[in-house]
Amino acid sequence: MANEHLLKQIVNGLENLAADNAIVCEHLNLRAELHEYRQRFDPTPFAVLPPPYPDKQLSQTEAAYHIGRIADHAALAVLHMGGSPVWPDAFGAELDEADVLRLVLDWELLQSGVYKVIVQLYGQQPARGPALASPGASSEERLWAEVAAWFMKIAADTDRVVNVQHLQSAGRDLAARNMSKKKRSRRHRPRSGVLDDSDPLRRLEQGVQRATLNTLTFAGLLPHHLYHAARARQRRRGRR
Repeated sequence: MANEHLLKQIVNGLENLAADNAIVCEHLNLRAELHEYRQRFDPTPFAVLPPPYPDKQLSQTEAAYHIGRIADHAALAVLHMGGSPVWPDAFGAELDEADVLRLVLDWELLQSGVYKVIVQLYGQQPARGPALASPGASSEERLWAEVAAWFMKIAADTDRVVNVQHLQSAGRDLAARNMSKKKRSRRHRPRSGVLDDSDPLRRLEQGVQRATLNTLTFAGLLPHHLYHAARARQRRRGRR
């Protein structure tokens, strides 16, 4: 059964999420300037392969890989804020492609809403909501290629902001401890969230879930972080 309408909804949502992510990443250039870092963030151009489009299974594998990178970066941001990243279990049900797409769309909707809140907490204006989804003459192969391309763009942008903001070393040890904790938990839950599952659709759904839950965790830490950051600047000005 074709899933063009669901895929088009996901594509439009990812385009909107990428815009909000770029707003946050560009705004954080102010932090890089404050810390006198040399690099600055510039958004990665969106690029989708021209036709003929890859087989959709290849695009699903590509999308699953890139959402894993995005989820890792979200976890790193949580660690940098002093929080504990979330490592959710895999969804405990047999899912076909349409089921996975509906779950991905729901997680994406939640993450998009949280991102708009984050943009506003930084004092910026989020992008307008995604357009209505009409797939037109798009094939599943084309839409899956676009899904993979948007995940690739967002992953590349989060790569860049991690490098610009020097977040790699800040969370490396904590990330290793969290991964160790996750592996230990598998002895008691052998079918729990296996991120290296061979099914790309299963990895895709879990990656979107993990990215969303860590974005929620980050948003919960942000108000206190911004409060202390603002007062720290005021204290520095008062000492001059």
